[in-house]
Amino acid sequence: MKKPELLAPAGSMDALKAAVAGGADAIYLGMTNFSARAFAGNFNREELLEAVRYAHIRNFRIYVTMNTMLYESEIANAIKDVDFLYHADVDALLIQDYGLFHYVRTCYPDFDVHCSTQMHIHNLSGIRYMQSQGAARVVLARESPIELIEEAVKTGMEIEVFAYGAICISYSGQCMMSASLKNRSANRGMCAQCCRLKYYDENGNAMKQGEYLLSPKDLNIIDRLPQLMEAGVSSLKIEGRMKRPEYVYLAVKTFREAIDAYAAGRTYTVSAKRQKDLMLMFNRGFSHGHMFHDDVNQRMSWYRPNHMGVNIGTVTRYAKGRVEVKLHDTLNQNDGLRILNDAGDIGLTAVKIEKNGRLVNSGAKGDTVWLECHGETRPKPGQKLQKTSDKKLIDEIDRLIEQGKTVPVSMHYEAFADQPLRLTVTDQRGNQAQSESDFIIQTAKNAPLSQEKIHNALSKTGDYPFDLSAINGEAGNVFMPVSVMNDSRRKALDILCDQRAILHPLRTKAREYQFSLEKPRAWDSRILVLNMTDSEYHTDQPETEVIRQSDPVCPSQDERTVMRHMAVSQAGDFAMDLEDCIAGMNLNCANSYAAAWLLSRPGINGIIVSSEMNNAQIHDLIEAFEQRYGFVPPLYRLVYGRRVLMYIKDRFLNDNVSKIRDFHGNLFKVTYNGIRTEIHEHEPYVSDNPYCRGSVIIMDDPSVKYKEIIEEAYEEFHGRI
Repeated sequence: MKKPELLAPAGSMDALKAAVAGGADAIYLGMTNFSARAFAGNFNREELLEAVRYAHIRNFRIYVTMNTMLYESEIANAIKDVDFLYHADVDALLIQDYGLFHYVRTCYPDFDVHCSTQMHIHNLSGIRYMQSQGAARVVLARESPIELIEEAVKTGMEIEVFAYGAICISYSGQCMMSASLKNRSANRGMCAQCCRLKYYDENGNAMKQGEYLLSPKDLNIIDRLPQLMEAGVSSLKIEGRMKRPEYVYLAVKTFREAIDAYAAGRTYTVSAKRQKDLMLMFNRGFSHGHMFHDDVNQRMSWYRPNHMGVNIGTVTRYAKGRVEVKLHDTLNQNDGLRILNDAGDIGLTAVKIEKNGRLVNSGAKGDTVWLECHGETRPKPGQKLQKTSDKKLIDEIDRLIEQGKTVPVSMHYEAFADQPLRLTVTDQRGNQAQSESDFIIQTAKNAPLSQEKIHNALSKTGDYPFDLSAINGEAGNVFMPVSVMNDSRRKALDILCDQRAILHPLRTKAREYQFSLEKPRAWDSRILVLNMTDSEYHTDQPETEVIRQSDPVCPSQDERTVMRHMAVSQAGDFAMDLEDCIAGMNLNCANSYAAAWLLSRPGINGIIVSSEMNNAQIHDLIEAFEQRYGFVPPLYRLVYGRRVLMYIKDRFLNDNVSKIRDFHGNLFKVTYNGIRTEIHEHEPYVSDNPYCRGSVIIMDDPSVKYKEIIEEAYEEFHGRI
């Protein structure tokens, strides 16, 4: 059975070392800009160089996430970062933005690009199309079922799937909830996690399932690994660039054991202790997600949106800032705890544990103990005590991380009188590092150095990540100080480190950006009415056209399908036969390179830019585009309408709901078409449009008087109001 790559997250150098110690094959991380986890620790340039060297020496690959939508003002710096990463020997980039993808494929043809899940690839046509454009790998949407994954692998594209960690309730790259409500764009790495907040029915009442209606459990498919390995996926991805190093280590270690066991033809079962340890690191409950068709009850965590830990006890009483607890499991000093309370959970740390009137270091199953518990909220008898972090477990994992990983190498030595000590160190990649001592070896006057002493001295690698267990050589009747052997060994291992740190020695410099673009035949219409309803709508307003949007979620039709006069919404649509279409807002176009790539697609004659852009950003895009390509791009901007804030596969509740309300009182329309749920904006998005060729109006409610809105947009566009 083919071993897939085990891909681990790193939000810091400590997390990267944890991933290496746990046995990952590759690590993905972000720099301080252009990363979809803007609030992770991330890496500056100096730290990135250290990370690449550290990983490459130890046989690990580094992928850097540049998976955000880019504005024109950011493109120059993004290009500088790409060039830096290319020469830093980074193994691949994860990219969302079509403009950055286009630039990298044009100027760095030997730099692998992985289509981030933010690029919203979720069907075979999208995979094949991005394969034709030079992508090396596609990170499939978390919504992808095993049947699609099996077919995706057959395309020949490297397929990466999520195997463990947090799940987004909405298709990635298509969630506007945070941008709409908090002005924090998920497409820009600043998601406010609105899915983890409370929601109610349309009257503001809590629903029977719970208050966290949009909060999914975490993904864990370790017990279904054989199916993914048999399917031939290239990479299994663990989510968690915001998580602590110990979380990374334990998740990686567990998947490493499972992958190795299945590849060797053995079965693997996660032990009860390991399962509990994983839950202590972080869990909202686990599910197989959409990959293995878990139903809504299995996928969702309606009761709590955050780390649940494991239950270890029950509150029996509270008195004067202390809580008495009956333990069901072990409690150690300095463990992190939480008491589940409907009014708001109570967090505490077991700084002092009192048992039978005496302070103790731990409590066991069956014990009754007192803990300090200060705060406004008082625990009540019967409430659950959860352990959310285990001090002893964390200390043990930290010790294992410190041990790190070693690489097996062999050494040959030559030690003869009147010559320098010569060492040759060889690794499994075929690298050879040679060193000669400055010291000239002397003939032994008394006791010559034995082969055993030479071997013992040369095998001590200290902080080097090498295992020098295979040592052989030749020696005469010689003497030399141990320091000579130490210095020679260090010199050889330093050379070997330098050799191993570079995996792409043929990289030289970027090609010049050269891209010819013909001016498309722009639409005559200046007002586009994007009809999102099932009802027919016609208008006799001049320069106005009613169009429909291709489905942003459902699989594209056969690649021979002809799409005419539509707003294209996903990469798979470009594999269709497009006739006089427009690139839709779901493609997140926000810079001149993205606009150029989209307009170079056959059949695309205009673009609806991202609704997350302001007027100044649109102006910058147009100005840069005209300067580079010689004409003004035919752009459209949303000026009125309720956007779809979330596209959710299947349902998020058992019940049919038409509206949900958040704790601020905002009311959201909810629709379900038998395949997916859509959550619509609570109030219409409204904007002026001083720069684009045309304006877009979203029509999603037949009761609204769109004729008046269209007329107003028309008059405003022509400067009459």
